Amino acid sequence: MSSDTATQPGTRSSPAAPVESGSAGPTFVPSSYTIGARLGSGQTSHVYQAEHPVFGTVALKLPRPELSARPVLRRMFENEVAITVKLAHRNVVSAYDGFPTGEGAFLALEYCGGGTLDQHLLERGRLPLERCFELVIDVAEGLAHTHSRKVLHRDVKPANVFLTEQGQAKLGDFGTGLFMGEESEERVGTAFYMAPEVFEGRSAGVLSDVYSLGILAYEVIGGERPFVGDSFDALMVAHHTAVPKDLRRLRPGLSNSMARIVAKAMMRDPQKRFASAEEFAKAVRAAAGLPAPGAAAAEPADAPLTGRSSRSDPRAQATSEREAAAKAGARDEDGKREEPKRRGPFGWFRRDK
Repeated sequence: MSSDTATQPGTRSSPAAPVESGSAGPTFVPSSYTIGARLGSGQTSHVYQAEHPVFGTVALKLPRPELSARPVLRRMFENEVAITVKLAHRNVVSAYDGFPTGEGAFLALEYCGGGTLDQHLLERGRLPLERCFELVIDVAEGLAHTHSRKVLHRDVKPANVFLTEQGQAKLGDFGTGLFMGEESEERVGTAFYMAPEVFEGRSAGVLSDVYSLGILAYEVIGGERPFVGDSFDALMVAHHTAVPKDLRRLRPGLSNSMARIVAKAMMRDPQKRFASAEEFAKAVRAAAGLPAPGAAAAEPADAPLTGRSSRSDPRAQATSEREAAAKAGARDEDGKREEPKRRGPFGWFRRDK
């Protein structure tokens, strides 16, 4: 029997237990962490601001006590730890340390002082278009990395995107995440952002994540959600039959090409969407006229580094030396080849695969 944990419509943000004033603190705090203010609560955990002598300020997730009697929620927390420590990208919330099971379970995450994208949109309203494009690209590239590590998010939405104090967007909250290839009958997600095929009971996949990304992009750019309803069933019908407002009417300065890109990501037929979040991110970058990340300036035409003239060019010689050194492998002072550093299962000891 399937377990339906899809978030019901209601408030703008995903539901979370209120932070009770004067409530008792956690029964367990991992060693070396000093607990600070409680930031909030979710289905599976309470989240605290904490300090660590090495990691600095972190967001410390501690499982809710009732997880011991609720195996579905317990599994969600375990998944979040297992998934998050495998991800390492500038647009994904970093995991520093964690342990998935038992009374000592916890997850120490990068602290993002800018709050959630959901809160940002609620407080600021419609943002300048260039800022919208930057945020959408950040989320898309974080999701692309997630998929490259064979992980589905399954709940892409502004409330699960966190902002640094510098304004960079990072995808987080992988409690509903799933490793590709794992079987799951659960229908998870938030109804405002859920793909039509997921409403129908079909398994989530890369293309359903792309659909949710398209809904998020529409909301960030247009300043409102494309599909609304006051119940789960009403939203299911809307995703299948309603026609969203033309984004160009909501944002008159928006280009036709950008409107088409967002519309393609939101196609009801999964096969008509972008094939990947990476493809979507590249399309948004091109339409916005933004350079690819890490793009280097072109060399002057009168200073070639190839052909005969490169033989006496010190830059070409330096490049050849670096390539030769890379092929030979770095060696220590005794001439022994150095092995790449590895990190173990969690935090600073996490192994990057």
